[in-house]
Amino acid sequence: MNRLVVNMYKDMLLSIKRGNGVNGKSIAKPILLLSIIENISSQKLICNNLLCDDNNIKNCYARLMMAHGEQCKIPMSVPYYHLASSPFYHLIWKEKERPPFGGHTPSAKYLREHLLYAKLDDELWELLQDAESREYIKQSIIRRYLTE
Repeated sequence: MNRLVVNMYKDMLLSIKRGNGVNGKSIAKPILLLSIIENISSQKLICNNLLCDDNNIKNCYARLMMAHGEQCKIPMSVPYYHLASSPFYHLIWKEKERPPFGGHTPSAKYLREHLLYAKLDDELWELLQDAESREYIKQSIIRRYLTE
């Protein structure tokens, strides 16, 4: 894969906007990204349709949150929805436009009812199919967000 493209996506992934957590900036979005990457690596995720109730991603997310001391205080639906503020991650709604909702963050039920899936940029998805590029991006996320 083109090194320029790898670095462009690495830079995008390392500049995601994060909300405030209990102990500083939230790690929910980086953990969700790592969960997606891990599921691609283990071939449990074979297409670029990231479902909000995918049990493999949810289980990996919960395990990684626990491993980093978060005890799953933030449900996966929160970063799943808010990661759409990043240019490489897209929500695909069932309707032409997102239906209205009452709160700041829609519930997991709302997402199941109104969302088809989320997806990464096709180019990023292809990049993550390559083991070397995937590991490079994974380690970059870990160094940036999960090390002291």
